[in-house]
Order: sequence, then C-alpha cells, then structure tokens
Amino acid sequence: MALASLHSICLHRIYGFLKEGMWKFCLTNPFSELPTQDVNKLMEMTPLHQYEDPPSVGDVILLLTSGRLTRLDLRSFYPEEEQYLIVKAKQSRAGSIFLPNFASHSKELFILHLVRNITSVNPYLEEFHSYIHPGFDVLRNCQNLRILKFYPSYGELSLDHFPVDLSALSSLRNLEILHLPDMGADTIANVLEICPKLISIGLTDSLDSMEEIHRRQLKNLSLNFDVGSHFQLRRCVWGKDSWFENRQERRVYKSGFCDKTRFAVTLCPLVQELIFYVRVKEAMKELRVLKQLTLLRICFDRYEGDFVREFVALLQEIGPQLKHLSIHWDENIDEYDAVPFNDICDCCPHLESLGIENFIFEPRFSSGASRNFPLKRLKLYGLYESDPESVLFLLSNCKHLEELFLEDVECFDDALLRQIFERNRFTELKVIFAECCNVTREGYEMFMEKASSIQSVLIDTGEENYFYDANRVFKDPNLHYLEDAYFYVKFKEYFRCRLDEKRF
Repeated sequence: MALASLHSICLHRIYGFLKEGMWKFCLTNPFSELPTQDVNKLMEMTPLHQYEDPPSVGDVILLLTSGRLTRLDLRSFYPEEEQYLIVKAKQSRAGSIFLPNFASHSKELFILHLVRNITSVNPYLEEFHSYIHPGFDVLRNCQNLRILKFYPSYGELSLDHFPVDLSALSSLRNLEILHLPDMGADTIANVLEICPKLISIGLTDSLDSMEEIHRRQLKNLSLNFDVGSHFQLRRCVWGKDSWFENRQERRVYKSGFCDKTRFAVTLCPLVQELIFYVRVKEAMKELRVLKQLTLLRICFDRYEGDFVREFVALLQEIGPQLKHLSIHWDENIDEYDAVPFNDICDCCPHLESLGIENFIFEPRFSSGASRNFPLKRLKLYGLYESDPESVLFLLSNCKHLEELFLEDVECFDDALLRQIFERNRFTELKVIFAECCNVTREGYEMFMEKASSIQSVLIDTGEENYFYDANRVFKDPNLHYLEDAYFYVKFKEYFRCRLDEKRF
C-alpha cells in the first residue's frame, strides 16, 4: 500500500475520533502541535461529509481553535442551528476562544462573536471563506492573507447591518483576491483604490466599475496606482450574466457596452483569465488588446442576432495565445451559422482545454481528412440533436485527450464508442465522465479495458451508475455509484475548477 494512502487512512480515522469526542477532556488542544498541512486536510474533510453526516462547529472546534490553519472555509457550517451544541462543546473541550452567554445576545451577535474569535486565533491564515463577515479589523493580524472571500447568506440569518470598514484592507499587504457579496460599481472602485495590487475580485462583473474609475480619472485623477497606470487584475468578469427585463435598461446597457469594454481592457491589460458575456458583438474586437489572455470563457447566452463571423475574427486574432477556451452558445444558435470545429482548432493551435455548451456542430467540417487535434481536455454539454458523425470525427481525432466530460450528448452510445475506439485508442486518457448520454455498462467496460492510462471513470446512465477511481484506497467491488463519486470525478472538471467561485 502506498504511503500516501496510509496517511490518508490515518487522517480519516482521526477525523472520525474527533467527531466522536475522543479529545473532549484534554486540558490543551492536541491539534496545536500537528503539522499545518494535516490540520488543513482534516478541515477539508468536512464538506465531503456534508450530505451523509453534516459537519458542526462543535465537532471540529479543536481544529478551528488550533491556531494552525492556513486555509479556512466556514461555509459548510450552520452555527445558527447549533448554538447550544457549540457552547456545550466549548465547556467540555480544550480551546482558546471565549463565547459570552448567548442567551443575553441576539442570534446574530452570537454568531458574529463566534466567527470573529475563530478568525482571531488563526493568525497564519492565507485563505478565508465565509458567509459571515467578521469585520476587517479582526483580520489585521492575518498578514499572510492572500485570499479573502465572503458570500451571500441564503438563510434567515442576516448580518448585513454590521458595518464593514474598507480602510482596514490597506494593512493586508499580501492580499491578492478579495470578494464581497453584492459589490456595486462604487464599492469595487473603492476597493481597487485601496488595494491596487489585487489580481481578482471574484465572479463579479466589473465593467460598470471600470467605467466609474475612468470617470473619476477624468474628473480628478483620484485613483493612485502604485505600479504603472493600470491595475494588476489577472482574472475578470466582464458583462452581466443575467439580462435586463426592462427593455429601456437593456438598450441603455447595450449602447455603452463597447465603451465599457474599452475602458476595461485599458485599465486591466494584464488579464490572463476572462469570463466575457457578449451583449454587443462588436465589443469582442476590444479583447484583441489583451496580449496575456490565455483562458477565455465566452458566453453568447441570450444574445440576439448572428455573431459567428465576429467570433471567428476574434479567434483569428487571439487564438494563438489561448490555451483554454470555454464557449457557451446561445440556445437558438441553430438559427445562425455554426462554427466548424476545425476553424476553432486552426485559430487556436496551442489549445489544451475546450468546453462547448449548448452547441450544434457544423455537420460539414472544413476538411474531411484525418486530423490530430492537440486537446488534452474536452467538455461537451447539451448536444441534443442527433449528430453522431460530427462527434465521431471529433473524438477520433483527439488522440492526446487526458480528460473527457460529456453531458447531455444523446448520440454518444456504445455503438458510437466502439467506432471511436477503432480509430482512437485513447492511450493518454485518464478521466472519463459521461452523464445523460446513452453509454451503458458495456461502454464502461470498453473504457476500462481499452484506455490503458485510465484513472477515473464515472458513467451515469440514469438507471445504473458505474464508478472507478484508481486513487481510492478501497475499490468498490460491484462498481455501483458511490455518493461521493462526484467529488472524485465530475467536480474535478477543468473549467469547473478554474472558474469556481472559491478560486476565481
């Protein structure tokens, strides 16, 4: 058995003992001497048990108060539902936080106090995620903090009325990624003024903010850039992911969309990863200025009109620098011209990752000759029309694929897979995920037998599920779907990980 697997088994056993309360009578916190990486891994196990055994603050209070954490994500917990358990745990277990008698405080104040204490006893934090904002003042001692993200709370608990002092951010010298829920244009502009070295403000549209910053510069040159005349943002979202219901608002937004995009590329020329919602097709040409762009997620959802010619023109300009491209077609693309797959690959010769959603393949490719596309990762989602010839051509000519994710590709069945294997042995394929397709157990066995490098397989037929992961310590003998299989396969898809709200 590999040493890494033995280490993993030990951590899982420790986590089990922790939830059972083995160390509840210790006078000192036994985890305060454990290596930081192990305390982090133990904390990261809590989301994996979220469905079968929901984590509680009381169960892992020793980890939370160990002072060893560098990564902390509190979103798996619901402290408003376990106030009595938290207090009971604090009374019986070793720890270093003080909680007042919550009976004399409101629920909101109690939870705020809890989160502030947990934060204050972990001065080595580098990454922090939470639904509850503890206040920037309590983070002043976390000088290693690089990633700070707060998310909107969807429960009854509301802490929005507690003040947030943005000026305290100036003390966080190493901060690279900051996200606050419901950040408006003014707030984003203020944040960037205080922290001009941020590389990301999360999955928040910043086009309006760039326009506001441009307006401020023209008015009084108030923004102070420490490095050059632009921001250091490397990851951006430009454009709104939802469309205006009011037609007048839609017209106003569209009329200024090209100018907003122009301001954005001028102020953020270092962008490497971009999510771009196309609302005016002419705005795409502004992206040609981004010479460091390597990952593009471009969405035409709800776009009204033909855009294919302008999109191909954009790829001809920036395609050679792209390594990762994710395209979300409009659902009505069948009304317009589809892009031949060859054109995408010809324009992007160094493309490693490609994702296409709500797509229709051009049935006549630019060239019928055999190709060898350089793709390592491919995700296809939402091919509802029967188009086996195009899928056959595509997968037969991706001989370097390492990851293949197929969802709602109805024509992908055992017969088609057999034809694909006759042309492409998938010698480098490591991960295959197929959901809502028509592959059965026979297709699963083909991947297991013929793909020599396979490491993870998840075939979801709707009625039967087949799962295999080479890195698991214990193999499931009957190959049935395991409840946590999505964590091992589906949730590791490249674009899902790179564009996840926790990372971006």
